[in-house]
Amino acid sequence: MLPMDVRQLHIPNARLKEGQVYSFLILKLISLEPGDNWFVLLDPNGYKILLPEKYYIDYGFKQGQEIRCRVDKINCNGRMYLEPMHPFYKEGEVYLFSLACKGQKKNILDQDEWYFMVRDMFDKKWKVRTFSGKLWENPPESIECKLKRIKKGKLFLVIHGEEIEHPDLETGKTYPFVIIDERIHPDNGNVYFVMEDSKGNKHMLKKKYYLQYGLKKGQEILCRVDKFASEGYFFLEPVHPCYRLGKTYEFPVDRMEEMVFTDGYKQKVLVLNDCFGQEVKIHIDEEAIRKYGQQSLIQARVKGIRKSKLELDIHD
Repeated sequence: MLPMDVRQLHIPNARLKEGQVYSFLILKLISLEPGDNWFVLLDPNGYKILLPEKYYIDYGFKQGQEIRCRVDKINCNGRMYLEPMHPFYKEGEVYLFSLACKGQKKNILDQDEWYFMVRDMFDKKWKVRTFSGKLWENPPESIECKLKRIKKGKLFLVIHGEEIEHPDLETGKTYPFVIIDERIHPDNGNVYFVMEDSKGNKHMLKKKYYLQYGLKKGQEILCRVDKFASEGYFFLEPVHPCYRLGKTYEFPVDRMEEMVFTDGYKQKVLVLNDCFGQEVKIHIDEEAIRKYGQQSLIQARVKGIRKSKLELDIHD
């Protein structure tokens, strides 16, 4: 018997580990509606999970085939996202791609951008930026590219040997930025803030993750430089209005949940509210339930902030 009311959530997949690669069996292809086809996969524990067909048509998947998939992400509600291993390519490796064409444009930051379109094994074209004017002016017939990432079947490539460096910013450090504009990205339709650092360099920040921060044009904000993304820009994390990394705060308890996976595994989840009333979920064990299950307020340490979402540790 648990010390507070528990909301049970039934998760339509077995519990696998994020980042691990497993073998899955393709049972069949189903259509949820016209043009919306999904593979029904059988996981290593004998439970079913769906995979969208549209991203992997070129992979040649067939009923009865065994494929290897990486568990790319498991969200806070237990939903699992898979990325099948590419039939020919592997992340982190360097491959020779034939050149289809080249182009030049002004990007969302008003910067001149030079790029190539290269062909993969399926004759699909992928864009790869270059920072070498000499290479762009006189390109070879084929270009060596490093495969940084594969997501939803899309290849994220960088030209081998072209290391992108930014001498003014260092990963993990916090710097001031000024919001100078707000624009819609022509490639994906998302709204971005255009940020300028102290040296006049421009950066992007996706608006939808920080609506509750009240950010606006002309405002100066502090951002932590998180990492250099595959798409060719820094990922910036604005300093949270209420919380700082490594600090401990008091959070109101909203409820307790129990995720029930199809393989019978049960995971208890403590749901807290942050200063904006947004939910923060912490996976807890039976000992923590006995210790904190009847408390209305919990002390927790902020161990991570990503896209404004908190990652917490319960703190005594």
